[in-house]
Amino acid sequence: MKIILAGVLENLSTRNDGSIKLVFATQEMDSSTAGQVFQFRNKFCKVLISDSNITPLEEKLIDEETIVDGKKVKTQSQRLRAVLFRLHEQQAPQVDFDTWYKEKMEQIIEHYKTKLE
Repeated sequence: MKIILAGVLENLSTRNDGSIKLVFATQEMDSSTAGQVFQFRNKFCKVLISDSNITPLEEKLIDEETIVDGKKVKTQSQRLRAVLFRLHEQQAPQVDFDTWYKEKMEQIIEHYKTKLE
């Protein structure tokens, strides 16, 4: 289901887990539209915030953003980075992650370069 709402982003606040809570106020709406909005309650959904009209390309990009079981699907590279982050926590927490990550990625790249003919 899709619904487009116009309104005002009234408030933003950070949460303990690092997420951000948005408070969005709309103008009055009829009961049918309100019912559609309430169907999104406690569901993971996509949001585009724009102060201009939504272009067909933007709409296409939103539709292409994949969510499964209420979660955004990570790309393979995002999954690898997350695994490396956990490994970093276990093996070298005293080292800056970005530095450690770059070194690990170079090791991985060099490993696979040796496999090339």
